[in-house]
Amino acid sequence: VYVDAFFMDRYELTKQQYAEGLNWAWSQGLITVTGGVVYQAGSGTSYPFCDTTASSPYGRITWNGTSFGVLPGKENHPTTMVRWYGAAAYANWRSAIGGRPLCYDSANLDSCNWDAGYRLPTEAEWEKAARGGAAGHRFPWSDSDDIQHARANYYSDSYYSYDTSPTRGNHPAFNTGATPFTSPVGYFAPNGYGLYDTSGNVWEWCNDFFGSDYYSRSPYDNPRGSGSSYRVLRGGAWRYNANSARCAMRYIDYPSDYFRNTAIGFRLALNAE
Repeated sequence: VYVDAFFMDRYELTKQQYAEGLNWAWSQGLITVTGGVVYQAGSGTSYPFCDTTASSPYGRITWNGTSFGVLPGKENHPTTMVRWYGAAAYANWRSAIGGRPLCYDSANLDSCNWDAGYRLPTEAEWEKAARGGAAGHRFPWSDSDDIQHARANYYSDSYYSYDTSPTRGNHPAFNTGATPFTSPVGYFAPNGYGLYDTSGNVWEWCNDFFGSDYYSRSPYDNPRGSGSSYRVLRGGAWRYNANSARCAMRYIDYPSDYFRNTAIGFRLALNAE
């Protein structure tokens, strides 16, 4: 398929960045906090955005009743425990702070204006960017089709022949303390486009609704997904195996399920100007 030129965040969005976005959204009256969970203002509990440590020990974003923060030492780790709606909302906050028009309709975050502002990448855009120009390879590097802990943060085992890591299980450099065993963004080498962690660390939300047969019916130009009530996830994560870390791997989750996930984050895209 063909995709128009676009920009992509170099790093997965960090907890510090998300906490700063939450503080801005709180100051604008765009969010509420109930039981430690952040929701879209005026939605009751219909649109959960993310957890704080008041609702889950895994979120690592703090809330003291007036402001959001991050547990010390985790500021540069990818944000987790964030739902698709929480990622789309952050895209709007970032657009508003930068003086850009909003991509997502604030009254209906499922509605996207493709010509405006920051947004989640399409599945096709994500894979194009994630490969870093290394087309035809299993991972975002072109010198090998194998994976090891030296290249990515994932769960290593001997099941897949291309998982040749000398260390097994969770990554030994990050398998300490409480989960999630994420790594700081930018810890590993970038791909050919200068993007980090497109293999492992956390799954990344895409804009697309998931269709299991979408590849057989998608348009050639700028496919944007269609199908179920699920949204697409890409990239693998710290507690998933080498198969999940492949550039072509597709995964799914509900956009607004109450239960957030310790292995899901995101990065944003922007149309080329």
